[in-house]
Amino acid sequence: MNMKKIIVLLLGVVFTLQVNAQKPNPVKWTFAAVKKSDKQYEVTATATIDATWHVYSQFVKGGPIPTSFKFSKNPLIQLVGKTKENGKLQKMFDKNFNAEISYFSNKVDFVQIVNLKVASKTNLAGEVEYTVCNDDRCLPPAKVFFEVALH
Repeated sequence: MNMKKIIVLLLGVVFTLQVNAQKPNPVKWTFAAVKKSDKQYEVTATATIDATWHVYSQFVKGGPIPTSFKFSKNPLIQLVGKTKENGKLQKMFDKNFNAEISYFSNKVDFVQIVNLKVASKTNLAGEVEYTVCNDDRCLPPAKVFFEVALH
């Protein structure tokens, strides 16, 4: 009887791994920082989006969950303004949400300017939360954690 339980358990593990391996991941994120001056950096989060999929703007209201950034507290860093979006913004009225929505396809850069309070080496860490959809479905909101060196 113990052998049957082991076999069932192993099959369950294999099935779970198989299901997770098939979960679509249509957005690839990269993060980089470019030094602009002694104490200022431009931090860019780039979303590369598979064909037929799109991610939503940070400024969507009354519709799907917008893209959002949460930066971890760091006493050496001061955020300058809001995170900007650089990409081909598309807009459409979505009857499912009864709202006009804004989204990006293919690629979008989210850019945040940061100032260091003192000239030093540190990291900017945080998370991006986003929703990705295509014409047939939306995936559950996802979070990606990141950390970018400011040197």
